Parts: sequence; C-alpha cells; structure tokens
Amino acid sequence: MSLAPKIAIACQGGGSHAAFAAGVLSALLAPQFRDRYQLVALSGTSGGAICAALVWSGLIRGGAEEARRRLIDFWRDLEVNDILDAVANFWAVSSARLPVSAEVSPYLYSPIAEPRLRDLLTRHLDLASLPSDPHRRASPKLLIGATDIIHGLGVAFEGESLTYDELIASAAVPPLFRAVQAHGTLFWDGLFSRNPPVREFTDLPERPDEIWVVQINPQQRKREPRAMPEIIDRRNELSANLALSQELFFITKINELLAQHPSLRERYKPINIRVVELEDDLDYPSKLDRSSPMIDRLLRMGQERAPWFFEGGSLWPR
Repeated sequence: MSLAPKIAIACQGGGSHAAFAAGVLSALLAPQFRDRYQLVALSGTSGGAICAALVWSGLIRGGAEEARRRLIDFWRDLEVNDILDAVANFWAVSSARLPVSAEVSPYLYSPIAEPRLRDLLTRHLDLASLPSDPHRRASPKLLIGATDIIHGLGVAFEGESLTYDELIASAAVPPLFRAVQAHGTLFWDGLFSRNPPVREFTDLPERPDEIWVVQINPQQRKREPRAMPEIIDRRNELSANLALSQELFFITKINELLAQHPSLRERYKPINIRVVELEDDLDYPSKLDRSSPMIDRLLRMGQERAPWFFEGGSLWPR
C-alpha cells in the first residue's frame, strides 16, 4: 500500500471571495478526504492567509476538526450580523459599482477595517494560546505573503514567529487599510507581490510531492471585456494572478531542470502542481460583500470543488 502523498496547500487572496478557500480547506479536512494526503505546509495571502493561518492553528492545537471549526467560525463571524452592518455592507459594495468613484486616503480618517480584523483574529486565531515551541509551530509549516512597500519586496512571514501585525499586513489592501508597520518597515497586502507564497515549498525540510493551489481570481474569461466595469475587473484579476503565475513558473522550471540534470535531485525533487479555481462570474466589488448569501455561496462552492484536487483535471499546466 503506497503512502499518502505529502501536500503543501497555497491559498490565493481576494477579499470575501477567500471564503471559497475556506470551503475547500474545510472539505479537505473532513473525514472522507483527510487520510488521502499528508499536509506538510500551508501558505496564503490576504483572505487566503487568514484561512491558512486558522487551519494551521487548529491543527497544532487539536487536529482537523479543531481547524475546521475555527475556519468556519471566523467566516460566520465576519458575515453581516446586524442592521447597521448590513447598511454599511450595502453601501460599500454599491459604491464600488458606481461608474465614477472617488478614493479617499485612509490617512484622512480612521479606517475601521484594521481594528475589526484584529478583533476577529484575536478571537478565532488566538495566537497568545498557541504553543511557543517553534518546532510545534512548524508542523505544518505556515507562510504568509505580504508586500514591503518601502523596499519594493515581497516577503513570506513564518508561522513559528507569526504576529497579528504580520497577518493583518498580508490583508492590508489600500485604501481600506493604512500600511502596517512591522520589522522596521511598512507593508501592504501581499497580492502585489506574493499571492500566495509557493516557491519556498521547494526548500522545506520535508518537501512536498504536490502543491495544491486554491486560486480565487479566474485565469481565463470567455469574452472580451468592453464595458468599463468589465475592463477594470479583468485588469484587477490579471494583476492579482501575475505573482501566482511567477511562483508556479518557478516550480515548473525546477521540474524541467531536474529532468535535464539528475544531479540536482540531491537538493530538489519533482513536485506536481494542482490548481482548483473559483469559476464564477463574480465582479471585483463583490470581494467587499460580507452578506450571508454571498459567504454561504462561496463556502458551498469551495466544499463542492475540493474533490477536484484528487482528479487529473486539476494538474497544472493545463
């Protein structure tokens, strides 16, 4: 009987659309799937980073069911939960869909996104109660993508020393957030540079056999975008996928070099890539939508599509 393959899972960011990643992860951690692979690492950016971190913390504490509970509880808590929140959610999504909009610097007012996210993470991630032993916090390995806007670099924060500031930095998309200060510099959302971190998986002590990518932004569209909202949507999707394409190209190149130069196998090994993509006609403003119907829809789609990782159609390149 062959051993279950070692897997690293990378979760792309995309605002509320990252609930799709939560659905995928929840399904993969369910009893019918979790014995079919060995999870050695997780990575993520923005909403995908939060999903990866919640699973990581649950696995360290108590296992798969703890990870699933923390993951789903976070997204349920993020949903619109009262009339004032519903009005704010409607205003945010509707304003983003206006043909003309004005963006205001977050330094001219006090953004509410950062303190609210910090409160949610304190409740559901609860870093203070995690074991301090770095060896325990490294199994599975966790990598969080963010962008150093002062030095123009993409970074990957590690779970062994993860802080709330680092995780919030990964989700700090302007102008909803101000830049987050950490490590003597300033950070924005990782979507600008590491969406999500992948190439570090090749240097793990326990190298994966496969990398599974949960892709939020669609790779392809069926028709030419012509209306201005369609053009803006596609521009944002292509920009968000640029970093992921570069990461996957790196893995593919390593695989090609291994085939040509067997001596490289002393350091690297071939790694299969599988990608499951959110395939739905959702516009960019819907990434701000925290309504229950939207979150329910995305969680359900993720749960339904998780089995694709075990099928040949998920292999990348297509």
